[in-house]
Amino acid sequence: MRSVILVEPETPENTGFIARLCSNFGFNLRLVNPDFNLKDARKTANNAQDILRSAKLFDSLEKALENVDFAVGTKPGQGSNCREFQFRENTSIVLGRESSGLTKEELELCDTVVHIPAEGYGSLNLSHAASVIMYEASENNGENVDSNRLRVVAQKSGEKVRELIARGSPTEEELDQVLGEL
Repeated sequence: MRSVILVEPETPENTGFIARLCSNFGFNLRLVNPDFNLKDARKTANNAQDILRSAKLFDSLEKALENVDFAVGTKPGQGSNCREFQFRENTSIVLGRESSGLTKEELELCDTVVHIPAEGYGSLNLSHAASVIMYEASENNGENVDSNRLRVVAQKSGEKVRELIARGSPTEEELDQVLGEL
């Protein structure tokens, strides 16, 4: 299942807008310690009230990532360009706080990191960033690769190879070839 995971969102309006995006692009919503009552997000969620009602709440990103096939963290200027990244069918997108984004430790919990190439200020409003990344994930998704298989690669070959493979988002066939050659 595809999810959008918001880590400590601070603005209810953004969360409401993101609920609408989740409805439009087929994602469910997971929230880590929101800084407001979810009822406050209803006015901007419009026809996506069901997404808000079914949103799962977590007290840590680690718990929110349980049962997630492949997690893509987001950070301005870091990781792969989201327009060039090959998203997987069951990719979950992790977005951070409006004021400071994701921490280094939170990014390390993700399988890979992407960014939106932006000039000027360099980062976008949370709901705007969510819309761009959800669109790219919906338009540019390939075959699903089990992230447990990436862990096997990491155990056999080390963390840098795992990062390289995750960044490239290989297909099952490509991963079979890598595992066969190690």
